[in-house]
Amino acid sequence: MIARALAICLLALPLLGCATDADDARLAAAMTDQDEAVADRLLQRTLEFVPDGTTRRWRNEESGHAGAITPVGTFVSAAGVFCREYREELRVAGADAAATKAACRDPAARWIALEVLEFPVR
Repeated sequence: MIARALAICLLALPLLGCATDADDARLAAAMTDQDEAVADRLLQRTLEFVPDGTTRRWRNEESGHAGAITPVGTFVSAAGVFCREYREELRVAGADAAATKAACRDPAARWIALEVLEFPVR
């Protein structure tokens, strides 16, 4: 198994909680509560049920904001927890952003976003 160094991201929104720069933070701040709810529901369903390489999209018609989640890898952590690496794409307030992130499944079967500190070259 490829070693991964991961730290739990302690922000409320699993999808956007691990913003890595000012642009990501700006996009996250521009999302409405409804955007966040729709995005989180999609994240939870996608990571739970969708195979790697399959993209699922969301769109909030009211705000015009949209996004997509594509699982790209599934692994078991050293602690025996199921985790998934995924690609997140956002279109918020006319700006686009994309990032590769990871989430692990907690004991309540909820996917919790992680901040990826290191991904060794495969």
